[in-house]
Amino acid sequence: TLGGKVMAIRREDQSVWERRAPLAPQHVRKLVKRGVRVLVQPSNRRAYPTQMYQLAGAKIQEDIGEASVIMGVKQVPVDKIIPNRTYCFFSHTIKAQEANMPLLDALLEKNVRLIDYEKMVDDNGQRVVAFGTYAGVAGMINILHGLGIRLLALGHHTPFMHIGPAHNYRNTEMARQVIRDAGYEISLNMMPRSIGPLTFVFTGTGKVSQGAQEIFQDLPHEYVTIKGLKKVAEKGWTNKVYGCEVSREDHIINRNTGRFDAAEYEEFPDRYISTFSRNVS
Repeated sequence: TLGGKVMAIRREDQSVWERRAPLAPQHVRKLVKRGVRVLVQPSNRRAYPTQMYQLAGAKIQEDIGEASVIMGVKQVPVDKIIPNRTYCFFSHTIKAQEANMPLLDALLEKNVRLIDYEKMVDDNGQRVVAFGTYAGVAGMINILHGLGIRLLALGHHTPFMHIGPAHNYRNTEMARQVIRDAGYEISLNMMPRSIGPLTFVFTGTGKVSQGAQEIFQDLPHEYVTIKGLKKVAEKGWTNKVYGCEVSREDHIINRNTGRFDAAEYEEFPDRYISTFSRNVS
């Protein structure tokens, strides 16, 4: 039974623009109905207004020490880890990332049980919490925003200058309309010829790549094969952008045979090298 249990949602402090939350107000409402006492640290940055959690039955307070389970999204600062608790968040320690080893040491020293979202899998070993389509959508919006700033710094005013960072928009449709507007300007030949044709290469066919390509397709575009990349770089048009989807078999080969075998690559990745820098970029 969950009755009498206390859990908390902590305020994110890993980065100033982090607005995500591990649970939405509707999830909190379900927990409260089952007898769980939910504490929420107040945050004016969170995508869900604090009062929505309060209306869902959560108690809003700074002190979450009463909770036995504390949920977040990103890494918790070492000095804010409460000993002898269960924490749920992306720790970015599973690959022995050097920058987060002090965090892992602190979790062990403070007797914390860590439930890392990156290691939550189903019966088939597939991750159940991972980057999805919206990661690609947000990433591509930010790439176009950053591209506009970078090109301006190099002396080129482009339609990408009007695209803001993803977190500035109320929803994806607002962002996509701005990108379509930029695409319309591109179609009117408003891209400086001095920068030449633009090509975007998407590695893989997963959900992140699909999300990124959804945004890309809001621009006037044409897909080309790897073999066609050199041609469009030299003779492509500037009234559209070019895209190329690259899979593992397109650039990863066995050192000795020059071929790609998915099963062998998964088991013996050291036998393989990438030709991406030579054949794609």
